[in-house]
Amino acid sequence: MLKAIFISIFGLILLLAGMFVLREGLKKYAGSHFQNTIQKLTVTPAKGFFSGVAATIFLQSSTALTVMAVSFVDAGLVPFENTLALILGSNIGSTVTPQLLAFPLAEFSVWLVVAGFAGFIFFKKRLRFLFLSIAGIGTMFFSLSLLEKGMAPITTMPWCQNWLSQLHNNYIYCIMAGTFLSAILHSSSAVTGIAMVLTEKGWLSLPASFAFILGANIGTCFTALIVSVLASRSAQKVAIFHLMANIFGVLVFYPFITTTGGIMELMGDDPARQVANAHTFFNIVSSLMLLPFLPTATRILNKLR
Repeated sequence: MLKAIFISIFGLILLLAGMFVLREGLKKYAGSHFQNTIQKLTVTPAKGFFSGVAATIFLQSSTALTVMAVSFVDAGLVPFENTLALILGSNIGSTVTPQLLAFPLAEFSVWLVVAGFAGFIFFKKRLRFLFLSIAGIGTMFFSLSLLEKGMAPITTMPWCQNWLSQLHNNYIYCIMAGTFLSAILHSSSAVTGIAMVLTEKGWLSLPASFAFILGANIGTCFTALIVSVLASRSAQKVAIFHLMANIFGVLVFYPFITTTGGIMELMGDDPARQVANAHTFFNIVSSLMLLPFLPTATRILNKLR
């Protein structure tokens, strides 16, 4: 049992480490002008929205981009209203990592890591950081296989079966669990990866997994909220908007959790892909629904003193 817990914890650490390596590699590959480019591309809601999508794909973390946006506003580099569309775009960009993880590449993960680090060592200049990103992807795939191996004996324990049965039957509990895990791990993508493993092995139903993901999208907001505590009021508004936008999405989708799970089942037989698709569907729909209401959101936030 202790061995299984150790393997699961180690797998989780590797998942977070792989995401960090992937993010840092892509940031370095994008070049030193990345942040300046983001500032220039937030002058209109449309530009900010698509910049948020692209930047989060590069950063591999909507949390990182949100914290960056809080910092920009706090430093007076960007008006807070210019970052709201960026936040919505970042929610869509964050769906790329789970989609990557849904590919059945675990058996090739070690070769991806070896090839990635070899390229990082032998190539020069910016290209080496692209290979570093490949090593990060390989690490993430390997981590999922470790999580799967570690969780298998844990799920046979009575306390774990009781916990999973509660997740099956109580979507509120699923949302709370997803929120807590995402807040602790500072990554909704990592929590989505865990949900993919649980669903693929039949330990969690697809609707319960979707509710788990809804909570993860709320939990990922807490990092920016913590960072904004000592920032300016305008910067705090960015973090508040991020939280309210994700809560809005959860409230909209909550009555349709079972329905959404059924729709995702029709879009493929692979449970991991179904979870990734549910994560993507939620973020695209909720972000597009909010986009026309950004002027209203700005007026409401401006009333906060």
